[in-house]
Parts: sequence; C-alpha cells; structure tokens
Amino acid sequence: MPTHDRSAAISVDEARHRAGLRAFPEPAGRAALGDRVGLEPELFPVQRDRRGRPAGRLLLSRPDGAGVLEVVDELAAADDRIGARSGEPLAAVEYPVEGGGRLTFEPGAQVEHSTAVYPSVATAINDVEDVLGRLRRAFRRRRVELAAIGMDIWHDVETVPQQLRAGRYTAQAAYYRQRGHWGAVMMRHTASLQINLDLGRAGVWQERWLLANLIGPVMTASFASSPSPGSVCTRARAWQELDPTRSGYPRLLVETEGDDPREHWGQAALEADVMLYRLDDGRYEPGCPGCSFGQWVAEGHPRWGWPTAADLDYHLTTMFFEVRPRGFLELRAGEALPGPWRPVPVALTAALLYDRAAREAALGLLAGQRRRLPELWRRAAADGVHDPELQRLACELWGIALAGARRLEKGFVGEQALAACERFLERFTGQGRVPGDELAELDTADPARALAWASS
Repeated sequence: MPTHDRSAAISVDEARHRAGLRAFPEPAGRAALGDRVGLEPELFPVQRDRRGRPAGRLLLSRPDGAGVLEVVDELAAADDRIGARSGEPLAAVEYPVEGGGRLTFEPGAQVEHSTAVYPSVATAINDVEDVLGRLRRAFRRRRVELAAIGMDIWHDVETVPQQLRAGRYTAQAAYYRQRGHWGAVMMRHTASLQINLDLGRAGVWQERWLLANLIGPVMTASFASSPSPGSVCTRARAWQELDPTRSGYPRLLVETEGDDPREHWGQAALEADVMLYRLDDGRYEPGCPGCSFGQWVAEGHPRWGWPTAADLDYHLTTMFFEVRPRGFLELRAGEALPGPWRPVPVALTAALLYDRAAREAALGLLAGQRRRLPELWRRAAADGVHDPELQRLACELWGIALAGARRLEKGFVGEQALAACERFLERFTGQGRVPGDELAELDTADPARALAWASS
C-alpha cells in the first residue's frame, strides 16, 4: 500500500534493482530442476444454435444456473480431477485441478487452464488435452463449445459485458478506457496460449531472455488466429494499441546493446505507467496515463503519497510485455489454437530455448533484428507470414526449432507433437498462410464449420 511517510517509500534505485531481481532471481539450483514446461490456454465459451452456428457467448454466471461457473460446478461435483470452486462469482474465482494447476476466468468469461509445471512438452500437452476434454464434454451437454482462437470473430465486443468486477478488474478497465476501446477488446474478446519456460543456469538465462523476445514477432506472424479487416492477428493489434508503456518490448532491450536482462526489466518497470493504486481500505483506484511508476517514486501522488516495495511488486503484475520474466519466462505472443495445432508453438519454442545448438543458430539468425522488433511486431499483426520477409524468417526459424526438437531427450517433445509441427509448417508457414486464413474461409462458407474447427 502507498505511504505518506517518505522515509518508508521505495527509491528509484531500489525499485530498479528489486524489479530486475524478482524477474530474474539468482540461478542457484536451477540446473538440478531440469528444463520444464507450463501452459496457460484460454478458450471462449460459445453457445451454438441448432444448426451448430455461434449464438452468443455464455455468461460467467446466470440466474437460471446455466452459466459458465454453474457448468464447471456440475463437473467438479462429478469429476475427481476438478476441485470445488473458491471465490465469489463475478470476482476472483478458481477451481483446483488434481495433480496441480487450476481453472480461472477472464473478464469476458474466457476459461483459462493454468497447468502444473511439467518435465516435458509431452506431459504438459497431455494434461491440457485431458482437462480440456473433460471441460468440452461438460459444456457440450449445454450446447456450448469452447473455442480456441485469438479473438471472438462472431460477436461484437459490446455484446460481452465485463464479468469480473473485483476491484482490480474494475480499475483496470477504467484505466484502459482512458486510452480508448482496445482495452475492452483485449480483456473481454481475446484468448491466448501462454507458454512458460525455465530461465536456466548461469550463462544461459541471458540468452534465453534475448531469444524469447526475438522470436516474438515470428510467433505472432506464424500462429495468428484472430482475423479482422486489416489484421491477421487482431489480438496483437489490441496489445499494440492499448498501452505502449507496458506491452511490446522493453525499450532498453530494443534500443541498446546492453545484455543485462535485469536492467532491461528494472527500467521497463520504472517507465510503465501506473495502472492502478491499491489503497488501505481495500479499494483500487485507476491510474492516469502519462504517470509512470518512476514519476510516482520521484514525485509522489497528491492523495496517495509514495509507493512502497509492495506497490512495486503489484505494479509488476500489471506489466504485459510479449515476454514477462517471473523467475521463469512467460511467452505471451501465442494465440489460442485448436487442439490439432496447440502442441506446435509449445514444441517449437521449447526446442529453441532448451536445445543449445538450436538456440545458438536462432540467435545468429535473429540478432540483427533486435532494433526492428517493434516494426516487425506491427507487420506480424497486420500481415503475418503473408509478409515475404516474415515468412522467410519463420521458415528458417522453425526449421531450426524442428531440428532442435528432434535432438532433445527422447519423449521430451513426443512423436505426436513432432508430427503436428511437420504438418503445421507444411500446411501453413510453408504456404505463406496462418491458421486464421483457414478459420476465415470456413466462416465464410458456414460459421458452423468455423466454430467446429475452433473447438476441435
């Protein structure tokens, strides 16, 4: 909570150092843990009519007991893998998953499965498929599909209300409204596939941080599944427009040759605007665009005073760069993808970071693109691998990754994921196409076919 005692406030140097160290803690003991994988897929609950066509998004909770939470409550009562709900409807709600992980929800009632941390790509994917399979069966009994695409292409965002109204979400929405309409799109109308990978031992985590950022535009370009006029990846466009102080790529990473990830992140934390203030009485107040955390530290706030270390720690949870370091690397560039293609970005990115030869080759391929990251990211959102340069980079990069995936310990990626990668690269990247192209074509022919594709 903020303080009016200046001597209890955090200083600029303390904030920069603390932010960097919390993102990249000392690597002691990391090597013993091995290279692990965690996933966070999100899905839209889409009602279908009798012809199988999209007929509105299912609300998080409904008075008639037929909302998202009520469906999951029924599943939890009958399925040993899904535990009972904790939290209040329209606030922070979650269900524990047996074996680790949890089910949570986004402001537009998107369902999110955060897995446990697994020792391989194959085991993480298997867990996702098991949990999502249970969820799909439960929702289909109510004529609801769980669609895995980057943006809801069937419904206007204004038809989907903000359904999480706990203090943080209300203040976050109010903050974004000051910047335009893209915050509502991101919060209520997009879905991602976040991939969580280990930092690694000393001398490795710096390379992994840099490479994870460098591959971001290629991920956006390759796996785009949110088509709209002028964009193949409308989810990325939302992130590009809603608040450039806390999304995209840290300025020092792009603009300097410095190789200290802690410095990159610490400075990014200071330069990001304050999204919200947590007050002593439990209230959350939205921040004001143009007031950075560094300014808050230096000048204070006329009503709330100065930030403490706890305020910095909370501020870090509101930073949404394409790669978010949290003691591990959270790769945020990926869009939600249907089941047949979900293993592909997981296997390819894990191979690039975890296989030494692949990592070195990828760094050699992309190191010259560092200062171009913002430009390439924008082109990736607009055109994907329709862009000849991005297609060339994608073909080379994913070729390196596929070779690396085959070199990793037997069973780490798994034969099914390897086969999915080969099919994806032949069907999409090699042809200069993205999954959203197929989605759009199916939707033009019959929205029922597009919904079935997204829910496979």
